[in-house]
Amino acid sequence: MRRNYGARAPATPTADNDWEASVHKIVTASDQQQSIFMQQKIKSAGFEEKYRMCEAIVGQCLALASNRFGNFLVQRCLEHGTPEQIVAVAKALCTHIVQLSKDSFGCHVIQKAFDIVPEQYKATFVNEMLTDIRQTVVHRYACHVWQKLFELRWKFDPPQIMITVNMELDGNWTDVAMGETGSLVVQNIFENCLDDDKRPCIEEVLQNIDTISRGQFGNWCIQHICENGADADRDRAIGHILSHAADYSTDQYASKVVEKCLKVGGSDFLEEYLNEVCEQATGRTRSALIDIASDQYGNYLIQWVISNSSPEHRDRVISQIRKHMVSLRGSKYGSRVAMLCTNPQSHTRPGPPAGLPAATRYNNGGNYNSTRGGGSNNGYRN
Repeated sequence: MRRNYGARAPATPTADNDWEASVHKIVTASDQQQSIFMQQKIKSAGFEEKYRMCEAIVGQCLALASNRFGNFLVQRCLEHGTPEQIVAVAKALCTHIVQLSKDSFGCHVIQKAFDIVPEQYKATFVNEMLTDIRQTVVHRYACHVWQKLFELRWKFDPPQIMITVNMELDGNWTDVAMGETGSLVVQNIFENCLDDDKRPCIEEVLQNIDTISRGQFGNWCIQHICENGADADRDRAIGHILSHAADYSTDQYASKVVEKCLKVGGSDFLEEYLNEVCEQATGRTRSALIDIASDQYGNYLIQWVISNSSPEHRDRVISQIRKHMVSLRGSKYGSRVAMLCTNPQSHTRPGPPAGLPAATRYNNGGNYNSTRGGGSNNGYRN
């Protein structure tokens, strides 16, 4: 009989269901199989055995919370434990919230606890997070705890979170929005906080819109305002983007903001955008539209306009592009736009431009009829 010596046998509880010993084994040896067994068992066990399992977990709650496999047990305990056991977990986590929020495993426990523990302990957790705002709000793990925190809905008087956050981050919202993790927190504030609470953040972001729009992660904050912001904030953001339309359209990250505005702004935005980029600058022989069409990032914007705009706007763009077809066809990126203007279907089906038979381009001597009887076409598949 063939044996698989590499496979691990399914974990079983220690003698007499000694769950304390099982938990100790997970803490000291990071026993994955034992953790999986207990997670499955706690879901189906009877009340008495489930109670004993949760008691064992509560006894080493703090050590389990930051353990690779043990953190799942704490989360299951919060889901299946009695109210008294849930409070015991909450008490064990108190004074360790910031530390666990910065831990790759502990942050999941804190997020689960925010969902389940009584409000008085949630408020205690919040107050602990408010003691280290600057570091945790941009931390790769703690930022997710902040997102959960902003999504909370309180039955009673909620703690004044944003008053403290705004005081601490006053003048630093730009740096937060420009970071990979901070950008997520800022967008979460935009979505979940009251206008008065998020107003200082929005104002600082709009005041520094030029810098943030050009940021790898900051541009998402500006996109969020352009799509979901209040009317006044949207108008300010879109107005700024239009005034820098040509410049932003060729920027690696700001071009994403322009693309978002094209998609959500409708024909009104497109009309103003084309007014900006189609105007020929003094001393130049071509408009910014052609520069955008031949740009590494901007060409995608022009392709989108041609493929998705009304016939009037599409004709306006194509009429300008056709005046510079030689230049665009010689450009690596402009050739894509030129092909789209020659044949609007070329972005979905390969082949020569419409109206030009394949044989005239690929047959020897350009004699189209020579291939109809089965002659060679130099390898081109009709």
